[in-house]
Amino acid sequence: MNLFLIANIIACAGALGGFVFGALRFFRPKAAIYPQIVTMASGVIVFGRLYQIIRIVTINDVLEHFHLGILATIGSLLFLFTANFGAMDSLVDDGSAALRKYRVIPLCAPVFIMAIYLSLFYFADQPTLTKVIAGIVFAIIGAASFYNLKHLIIPDVDYGVIRCLRQYNLLALVYECLCMADIIAQSRESEIAALVIGILTGAILPLIIASVDRGVKQWST
Repeated sequence: MNLFLIANIIACAGALGGFVFGALRFFRPKAAIYPQIVTMASGVIVFGRLYQIIRIVTINDVLEHFHLGILATIGSLLFLFTANFGAMDSLVDDGSAALRKYRVIPLCAPVFIMAIYLSLFYFADQPTLTKVIAGIVFAIIGAASFYNLKHLIIPDVDYGVIRCLRQYNLLALVYECLCMADIIAQSRESEIAALVIGILTGAILPLIIASVDRGVKQWST
């Protein structure tokens, strides 16, 4: 059986479980918008993986060209970026000099990601379209990972908001690494790597939603 198909089925099932739980838990009047944004990241993945499943079953092709599956990955990463960018980041970082190191240290995440992109794609023997797609995905991963790492290490604020979300930010970083690994696996047409990544993705997405749920409960009490 096509291992890419199995990988997508597992990832889709995990994303669906996380999305359903998050939708039932967070989409209600006066609920916090932060967990809603994170839940939508899982929802986008459901549609992207479904598309890839259908594509594999019908035309046996998920490796070539830009398609909705990749767009869904980009969408999920943008949701994770949006959750921490803006209001949440302003809550934990007042822009003071005392917190400067917590704005500098997290830069190592996007720098590391860019180094991987340059070595495996930009300077490698890859089709131009693959380089462009990987560049877009890796750039968004870099932006999202900066805030996840920043909120993982920055000192806590009133009501313990940051402490409550540290587990979520760690799991989000792991998911972003899996997205990066998935792009690499597809570019190498590695079915075994894709299967492992699919299993890990299917496992971590419900954990991300569960960690946000615990965090929201803690800061609300």
